[in-house]
Amino acid sequence: HLNETIDSLERICYNIAHDLRAPTRSMQGFAQILLDEHSASLDDTAREYLNRIAASAARNDALILDLLAYGRLGHVELPCSRQNLQRQAEAIVRKVSDELKTPGVVVRIEGPLPHVWANPIALEQALTNLLTNALKFVPPGVAPRVTVRAEEFDSRVRIYVEDNGIGIPPDQHQRIFGIFERLHSDQTYPGTGIGLAIVQKSVERMGGRVGVESEPGKGSRFWFELPRATTAGPG
Repeated sequence: HLNETIDSLERICYNIAHDLRAPTRSMQGFAQILLDEHSASLDDTAREYLNRIAASAARNDALILDLLAYGRLGHVELPCSRQNLQRQAEAIVRKVSDELKTPGVVVRIEGPLPHVWANPIALEQALTNLLTNALKFVPPGVAPRVTVRAEEFDSRVRIYVEDNGIGIPPDQHQRIFGIFERLHSDQTYPGTGIGLAIVQKSVERMGGRVGVESEPGKGSRFWFELPRATTAGPG
Protein backbone atom coordinates (compact mmCIF):
# COMPACT_ATOMS: atom_id res chain seq x y z
CA HIS A 1 0.00 0.00 0.00
CA LEU A 2 2.87 2.38 0.82
CA ASN A 3 4.53 1.70 -2.54
CA GLU A 4 1.24 2.38 -4.35
CA THR A 5 0.84 5.66 -2.44
CA ILE A 6 4.39 6.74 -3.31
CA ASP A 7 3.85 5.85 -6.98
CA SER A 8 0.59 7.81 -7.01
CA LEU A 9 2.26 10.89 -5.48
CA GLU A 10 5.11 10.70 -7.98
CA ARG A 11 2.65 10.62 -10.88
CA ILE A 12 0.72 13.58 -9.44
CA CYS A 13 3.93 15.60 -9.07
CA TYR A 14 4.92 14.68 -12.63
CA ASN A 15 1.57 15.85 -14.03
CA ILE A 16 1.64 19.09 -12.02
CA ALA A 17 5.15 19.88 -13.22
CA HIS A 18 4.15 19.17 -16.82
CA ASP A 19 1.13 21.51 -16.62
CA LEU A 20 3.14 24.30 -14.97
CA ARG A 21 5.59 24.46 -17.84
CA ALA A 22 3.27 26.16 -20.35
CA PRO A 23 2.51 29.33 -18.30
CA THR A 24 6.13 29.58 -17.22
CA ARG A 25 7.34 29.54 -20.81
CA SER A 26 4.67 32.10 -21.74
CA MET A 27 5.95 34.50 -19.06
CA GLN A 28 9.49 34.01 -20.27
CA GLY A 29 8.52 34.46 -23.91
CA PHE A 30 6.42 37.61 -23.51
CA ALA A 31 9.03 39.24 -21.25
CA GLN A 32 11.66 38.57 -23.89
CA ILE A 33 9.43 39.97 -26.65
CA LEU A 34 8.97 43.19 -24.69
CA LEU A 35 12.72 43.46 -24.21
CA ASP A 36 13.48 42.75 -27.87
CA GLU A 37 10.79 44.85 -29.52
CA HIS A 38 9.93 47.64 -27.07
CA SER A 39 13.14 48.16 -25.12
CA ALA A 40 13.70 51.65 -26.60
CA SER A 41 10.41 52.93 -25.16
CA LEU A 42 11.13 51.60 -21.65
CA ASP A 43 13.15 53.26 -18.96
CA ASP A 44 16.00 51.51 -17.12
CA THR A 45 13.77 50.42 -14.24
CA ALA A 46 11.23 48.77 -16.54
CA ARG A 47 13.98 46.96 -18.44
CA GLU A 48 15.47 45.72 -15.18
CA TYR A 49 12.09 44.40 -14.04
CA LEU A 50 11.56 42.61 -17.34
CA ASN A 51 15.03 41.06 -17.16
CA ARG A 52 14.23 39.82 -13.67
CA ILE A 53 10.92 38.34 -14.86
CA ALA A 54 12.65 36.58 -17.76
CA ALA A 55 15.44 35.26 -15.53
CA SER A 56 12.99 34.03 -12.89
CA ALA A 57 10.87 32.30 -15.53
CA ALA A 58 13.99 30.64 -16.97
CA ARG A 59 14.99 29.36 -13.50
CA ASN A 60 11.46 28.12 -12.92
CA ASP A 61 11.46 26.30 -16.26
CA ALA A 62 14.77 24.62 -15.39
CA LEU A 63 13.29 23.53 -12.06
CA ILE A 64 10.19 22.10 -13.75
CA LEU A 65 12.34 20.21 -16.29
CA ASP A 66 14.33 18.65 -13.45
CA LEU A 67 11.12 17.76 -11.63
CA LEU A 68 9.81 16.10 -14.78
CA ALA A 69 13.06 14.17 -15.15
CA TYR A 70 12.91 13.07 -11.52
CA GLY A 71 9.24 12.11 -11.72
CA ARG A 72 9.75 10.23 -14.98
CA LEU A 73 12.32 7.99 -13.30
CA GLY A 74 9.63 6.74 -10.93
CA HIS A 75 7.29 5.21 -13.48
CA VAL A 76 8.98 4.65 -16.84
CA GLU A 77 10.63 1.39 -17.82
CA LEU A 78 14.43 1.54 -17.87
CA PRO A 79 15.58 -1.54 -19.76
CA CYS A 80 19.27 -2.20 -19.28
CA SER A 81 21.78 -3.54 -21.77
CA ARG A 82 25.54 -3.68 -22.29
CA GLN A 83 26.83 -0.10 -22.49
CA ASN A 84 30.18 1.20 -23.69
CA LEU A 85 31.06 3.41 -20.72
CA GLN A 86 34.15 4.82 -22.43
CA ARG A 87 32.16 6.01 -25.44
CA GLN A 88 29.36 7.42 -23.27
CA ALA A 89 31.79 9.33 -21.05
CA GLU A 90 33.68 10.81 -24.03
CA ALA A 91 30.45 12.04 -25.64
CA ILE A 92 29.19 13.59 -22.40
CA VAL A 93 32.51 15.29 -21.68
CA ARG A 94 32.48 16.87 -25.15
CA LYS A 95 28.90 18.05 -24.72
CA VAL A 96 29.34 19.50 -21.22
CA SER A 97 32.69 21.16 -22.03
CA ASP A 98 31.30 22.79 -25.19
CA GLU A 99 28.33 24.17 -23.27
CA LEU A 100 30.47 25.53 -20.44
CA LYS A 101 33.15 27.27 -22.56
CA THR A 102 35.19 28.21 -19.48
CA PRO A 103 38.92 28.92 -20.06
CA GLY A 104 41.35 26.53 -18.39
CA VAL A 105 38.90 23.67 -17.87
CA VAL A 106 40.54 20.25 -17.77
CA VAL A 107 38.39 17.10 -17.94
CA ARG A 108 40.35 13.85 -18.12
CA ILE A 109 39.07 10.32 -18.67
CA GLU A 110 41.33 7.60 -17.28
CA GLY A 111 40.47 4.84 -19.69
CA PRO A 112 39.73 2.52 -21.09
CA LEU A 113 36.58 2.37 -19.00
CA PRO A 114 34.86 -1.03 -18.70
CA HIS A 115 31.47 -1.94 -20.11
CA VAL A 116 28.52 -1.73 -17.72
CA TRP A 117 24.98 -3.09 -17.59
CA ALA A 118 22.82 0.03 -17.68
CA ASN A 119 20.06 1.98 -19.32
CA PRO A 120 21.72 4.40 -21.79
CA ILE A 121 19.45 7.36 -21.00
CA ALA A 122 19.70 6.98 -17.22
CA LEU A 123 23.47 6.47 -17.46
CA GLU A 124 23.84 9.64 -19.55
CA GLN A 125 21.70 11.60 -17.07
CA ALA A 126 23.74 10.47 -14.07
CA LEU A 127 27.12 11.17 -15.67
CA THR A 128 25.99 14.51 -17.09
CA ASN A 129 24.70 15.75 -13.73
CA LEU A 130 27.87 14.71 -11.89
CA LEU A 131 30.13 16.30 -14.51
CA THR A 132 28.09 19.51 -14.56
CA ASN A 133 28.33 19.79 -10.77
CA ALA A 134 32.06 19.06 -10.80
CA LEU A 135 32.63 21.89 -13.28
CA LYS A 136 30.35 24.32 -11.45
CA PHE A 137 31.15 24.00 -7.75
CA VAL A 138 34.67 25.44 -7.74
CA PRO A 139 36.02 28.45 -5.80
CA PRO A 140 35.99 31.79 -7.64
CA GLY A 141 38.96 32.15 -9.97
CA VAL A 142 39.79 28.43 -9.93
CA ALA A 143 39.80 26.51 -13.22
CA PRO A 144 37.91 23.22 -12.85
CA ARG A 145 39.94 20.01 -13.09
CA VAL A 146 37.84 16.87 -13.31
CA THR A 147 38.80 13.21 -13.66
CA VAL A 148 36.48 10.38 -14.69
CA ARG A 149 37.71 6.89 -13.93
CA ALA A 150 36.42 3.46 -12.94
CA GLU A 151 37.37 0.42 -10.88
CA GLU A 152 36.06 -3.12 -11.20
CA PHE A 153 35.01 -5.13 -8.16
CA ASP A 154 34.00 -8.68 -9.11
CA SER A 155 30.59 -8.21 -10.70
CA ARG A 156 30.44 -4.43 -10.12
CA VAL A 157 31.97 -1.34 -11.66
CA ARG A 158 32.46 1.81 -9.60
CA ILE A 159 32.60 5.01 -11.66
CA TYR A 160 34.28 8.04 -10.08
CA VAL A 161 33.91 11.73 -10.93
CA GLU A 162 36.65 13.59 -9.04
CA ASP A 163 37.03 17.38 -8.87
CA ASN A 164 39.04 20.19 -7.30
CA GLY A 165 35.94 22.03 -6.10
CA ILE A 166 34.79 23.59 -2.86
CA GLY A 167 34.12 20.27 -1.14
CA ILE A 168 31.28 19.15 1.11
CA PRO A 169 31.19 18.80 4.92
CA PRO A 170 31.00 15.12 5.95
CA ASP A 171 27.75 15.66 7.87
CA GLN A 172 26.09 16.80 4.63
CA HIS A 173 27.08 13.83 2.45
CA GLN A 174 23.71 12.09 2.68
CA ARG A 175 21.61 15.24 2.67
CA ILE A 176 22.83 16.46 -0.72
CA PHE A 177 21.17 13.51 -2.49
CA GLY A 178 17.74 14.62 -1.28
CA ILE A 179 15.38 16.50 -3.56
CA PHE A 180 15.57 20.33 -3.24
CA GLU A 181 18.58 20.05 -0.92
CA ARG A 182 21.03 22.89 -1.50
CA LEU A 183 24.11 23.88 0.50
CA HIS A 184 24.53 27.23 -1.28
CA SER A 185 22.27 30.02 -2.49
CA ASP A 186 21.15 30.18 -6.10
CA GLN A 187 23.04 33.47 -6.45
CA THR A 188 26.34 31.81 -5.45
CA TYR A 189 25.94 28.57 -7.41
CA PRO A 190 22.89 28.43 -9.70
CA GLY A 191 20.91 25.22 -9.80
CA THR A 192 17.61 23.56 -8.92
CA GLY A 193 18.65 21.32 -6.03
CA ILE A 194 17.40 18.20 -7.86
CA GLY A 195 20.46 17.12 -9.87
CA LEU A 196 21.95 14.73 -7.31
CA ALA A 197 18.53 13.32 -6.45
CA ILE A 198 18.17 12.45 -10.15
CA VAL A 199 21.60 10.80 -10.09
CA GLN A 200 20.69 8.66 -7.08
CA LYS A 201 17.31 7.63 -8.45
CA SER A 202 18.73 6.86 -11.90
CA VAL A 203 21.45 4.65 -10.47
CA GLU A 204 19.14 2.88 -8.03
CA ARG A 205 16.68 2.10 -10.85
CA MET A 206 19.59 0.40 -12.65
CA GLY A 207 20.40 -1.71 -9.60
CA GLY A 208 23.29 0.40 -8.34
CA ARG A 209 24.16 2.77 -5.53
CA VAL A 210 25.82 6.17 -5.14
CA GLY A 211 28.10 7.91 -2.67
CA VAL A 212 30.57 10.74 -2.15
CA GLU A 213 33.92 11.29 -0.45
CA SER A 214 34.60 14.95 0.25
CA GLU A 215 35.86 17.58 2.69
CA PRO A 216 35.56 21.38 2.50
CA GLY A 217 38.38 22.87 0.44
CA LYS A 218 39.66 19.48 -0.73
CA GLY A 219 37.40 18.73 -3.67
CA SER A 220 34.92 15.88 -4.04
CA ARG A 221 34.94 12.32 -5.33
CA PHE A 222 31.43 11.26 -6.34
CA TRP A 223 30.92 7.65 -7.30
CA PHE A 224 28.22 5.27 -8.42
CA GLU A 225 28.23 1.53 -8.91
CA LEU A 226 26.62 -0.49 -11.69
CA PRO A 227 26.71 -4.14 -12.67
CA ARG A 228 29.69 -5.08 -14.82
CA ALA A 229 28.68 -6.27 -18.30
CA THR A 230 29.99 -9.09 -20.38
CA THR A 231 28.85 -9.84 -23.91
CA ALA A 232 26.04 -11.94 -22.45
CA GLY A 233 24.76 -9.62 -19.75
CA PRO A 234 25.54 -8.44 -16.22
CA GLY A 235 28.23 -10.17 -14.23
